[in-house]
Amino acid sequence: MLVFNASNSRALGEKIAKELGVKFENVATRIFPDGETYVRIDSKVEGEEAIIVQSMFPDQNSSLMEFLLIADTLKDFGASRITAVIPYLAYSRQDKRFQSGEALSIKTVAKLMKSVGIDELITVDTHYHHVKPGKFDFFGIPSFNVSAARLLADHVRERMSKDLMIIGPDLGASEMIKYVTGKEETLRKIKICPICGKPVDECTCRVKEKKYEVKELETDLNFHEKNVLILDDIIASGGTMMKAIEKVKLGGAERVMAAATHGLFLKDSLKKLKEMTDYLVVTDSISTPVSRVSVAPLIAEAIKKIH
Repeated sequence: MLVFNASNSRALGEKIAKELGVKFENVATRIFPDGETYVRIDSKVEGEEAIIVQSMFPDQNSSLMEFLLIADTLKDFGASRITAVIPYLAYSRQDKRFQSGEALSIKTVAKLMKSVGIDELITVDTHYHHVKPGKFDFFGIPSFNVSAARLLADHVRERMSKDLMIIGPDLGASEMIKYVTGKEETLRKIKICPICGKPVDECTCRVKEKKYEVKELETDLNFHEKNVLILDDIIASGGTMMKAIEKVKLGGAERVMAAATHGLFLKDSLKKLKEMTDYLVVTDSISTPVSRVSVAPLIAEAIKKIH
């Protein structure tokens, strides 16, 4: 068994190889002046089981292309089995058609992965259909989703407070919160129609394309004098997480912490979230200044289970 890195995940690939006790192989990659991707594999792979580690952020499209080139090259040179380890799976949030005529992007990604010979996929807290931890079918590719939720919660408990109230910033995080606490305690988004100004369930506007705006979050939960951890799978622009932090603070929380598996931190969201919270943490699924928890042990354990 050999572990191959892609450019986004060299450090994580090395950790996974160490956890498995197998050899880590470097892949030579670079970008040509015209923007095309170059890949070269110097290792002997014939008859070997190959693991490719690549989180698809930043530069989702380039990261996907690099991954496909690596996989196809491994297959060409005789790898017996290829496991894709993609902690952050690009396009996983485009897993259904919200409006007529939209591309089902995640299905296209799956087709590309199958075409280059991927035998199985391992993800971490994937947003695709809000998949629960464990086995799932990724458009015909046997897959395994691991969750970093408990690692993140334990990390915050050790550093901030043993007595934590753990909630999700919206209903989309309910499965993740349930996995950690056994409860589904989350805030709820109040979505408003930008045309009539009414909530979604009261809107009667007939417009072909319309985006509802999240004005605020609502909850019946009591945060008074509590240490609250707001936990989610992804922080992208951070808008929902910031609204959740504000809501919890207004509820009288003693301390407010924020954690997520994947930290994209678009624009200046990292700076804002650090200023708003008592503690901010994400995993190393994507390398960031607040990646304080490694998913390598979880991934290594999953690889052992499926091999």
